[in-house]
Amino acid sequence: MNKQVSWKERISYGLGDTASNLIFQTVTLYLMFYYTDVYGLNVAAVGTLFLLARIIDAFDGPIFGVLIDRTTSKYGKSRPWFLWLSFPFAAIAILAFLSPDFGDTGKLAYAYVTYILLNVLYAGINLPLTSILPSMSSDSQERTVVSSVRMILAQVGAIFVSIATLPLVDALGKGNQKQGFMLTMMIYAGVAVVFFLITFKNVKERVQIDGNRPVPFKEGIKAIKGNTPWWILLATGLFVFIGVTAKGPATIYYFKYNLGRRLNSAC
Repeated sequence: MNKQVSWKERISYGLGDTASNLIFQTVTLYLMFYYTDVYGLNVAAVGTLFLLARIIDAFDGPIFGVLIDRTTSKYGKSRPWFLWLSFPFAAIAILAFLSPDFGDTGKLAYAYVTYILLNVLYAGINLPLTSILPSMSSDSQERTVVSSVRMILAQVGAIFVSIATLPLVDALGKGNQKQGFMLTMMIYAGVAVVFFLITFKNVKERVQIDGNRPVPFKEGIKAIKGNTPWWILLATGLFVFIGVTAKGPATIYYFKYNLGRRLNSAC
């Protein structure tokens, strides 16, 4: 068996995380600001929404893990999820920035539905990037190289979002932030779909494990019970994700409301 993964496949694999970050980083950095300062939602209600989404995230990952484990298709177990979820993920990302005027209650309900669904779909399309790695090569060193390429290209997506989003919002919106954010997300979502399809097309599941069988759900639950390291990792992951989610929006608010005031008072 050829253990070497071609550079074409390595880059195609990494582009899957570039695609994820084009949407995920935009949501992490700007969606709370968008909800409160552009869409006009109450900040406490938005904070509650983000906390609820993080709690749901603790469960959607394991559920998708079971679904991937039970997937049987001509494309493999993990690979078809890039095809199945790329368009829904991109569509919900655009809808999250659509900002329909449904009144205060309706707007909040719309935010709850689109944001939570967006996070669930993110788990569904991002988890296969991790689960497919052991199937790409049986060589541990090769898997390390492939994973490193993924991390580099993931950061490319994150850095691009940090640098380009607000200039794109200003340029496309021409003073209308609602329009600017929506058009910017439409561009990011379109590019993300293309990258996910490239990942689907070029990444292969070539390593098959003999005797591999889906783990029954009840057995998985029994394995969790009393598994202290698993619970520690779950709690750590939850708090880290909450911290990451809070840090990005807090930076935007700081620059708008605090740093600007300090600069004005110093002049």
